[in-house]
Amino acid sequence: MRQASSVPTSGKKLTMLVWSVSAFFLTILCFTFFFLPGKALADTAAPGQPTSINGAPGSQLVSLTWGAATAATGYLVNETDLVSGQATQLTTVITATSTTLTGLQVGHWYRFSITAVNGAIQGPASSPIEIRTTGFSGSYDNYYALGDSYSAGDGAPPYNGVSGCYRSTKVYSYLLGNGAPTPTLIACSGAVTANIDQTVQNSGLPGTQLGQLLSSPRGNTLITLTIGGNDIGFSSELTRCITSFTSCKSDQSAIAQKITDLQSRLVQVYGELRAAAPGADIIILGYPLLVANPSIADCHNVLVYAGLGAGEMTMIRTLATQLDNVIIAAANQAGVSNASQQVIQAFAGHEACTKDQSQEWINEIAGLNDALHDSFHPNSTGYQAMASAVDSARNSLYQSGMVRN
Repeated sequence: MRQASSVPTSGKKLTMLVWSVSAFFLTILCFTFFFLPGKALADTAAPGQPTSINGAPGSQLVSLTWGAATAATGYLVNETDLVSGQATQLTTVITATSTTLTGLQVGHWYRFSITAVNGAIQGPASSPIEIRTTGFSGSYDNYYALGDSYSAGDGAPPYNGVSGCYRSTKVYSYLLGNGAPTPTLIACSGAVTANIDQTVQNSGLPGTQLGQLLSSPRGNTLITLTIGGNDIGFSSELTRCITSFTSCKSDQSAIAQKITDLQSRLVQVYGELRAAAPGADIIILGYPLLVANPSIADCHNVLVYAGLGAGEMTMIRTLATQLDNVIIAAANQAGVSNASQQVIQAFAGHEACTKDQSQEWINEIAGLNDALHDSFHPNSTGYQAMASAVDSARNSLYQSGMVRN
């Protein structure tokens, strides 16, 4: 009878050796996974998020630095040209925590973030940073002037367009230097911040000012804005100071509080403009101090001469200075440019009640009835001064670029 063959003694020894070796390597593998997980998983762990991204602009280049991410073997740069809208993730893996990107467009806004990698695994992107390269490409494709009477042109007739907006071709936006195309005037006299983003100012307008901007081409765009003076009631306060038989200085504290409270609202409005046109150069203008220093002032209109005392003129200048400081702080907080200091400096010695009337660039009381709205607004020479202030702010932006978070 045929029986099953038995394994030779040498074969049994070989089998036992193979099992012993296998058991040894299995023990090592288990020990590695259970007792040295950091070492075993180092090559497959998802990297963390890079922190503290910073940058500096240059001519067709941007330098970036960031904080290291956990478990990162390298980093990738995410880049969006905010003028064209083109977004890409650069393919070069960077092993350091800094880089310089070259070959960028002149005078373009870019958004950057950093993604850490561990091998083929990508982690979450860092918070973004937006940087405008230095220089100027030569001309904007679009220019929109938003805001109130100081951007509409009130004070420098003749007027055209929507009734009650008092839009003039003598306003600063028509007088800018090279590279600024003919403006689209969205500004309207009497506008408050709510008319930028919440309510339509009058039935002749096609929407809020932000809505009008959103329905227009953007991209390579310049935007200027004056807003805030009507929110605190500067016009009505001036009227009260001039026409009342008692001093209006008692109003100073209440108006000062309104100005303080306005800052957060301005930050919101400026941020909405930035979101609507992320590739635009946005320049916020402040207001002149309206009346001359009372120590050298000489009002020429009989009503203004009789109605504004030295104390009231000082109050007006103090409040206007506070408003401009709030506008500057809000612009810095929102990440937009501003020309407030340039406006103040341009009008210094040329406010209403300047002793030499030929050097007065702000109207006193300009007329009666329908022309009364021209009062305490720039005349045509004043708007030329505002244009120079905007051009100064533009040149500063072109030379230095800008960084915003």
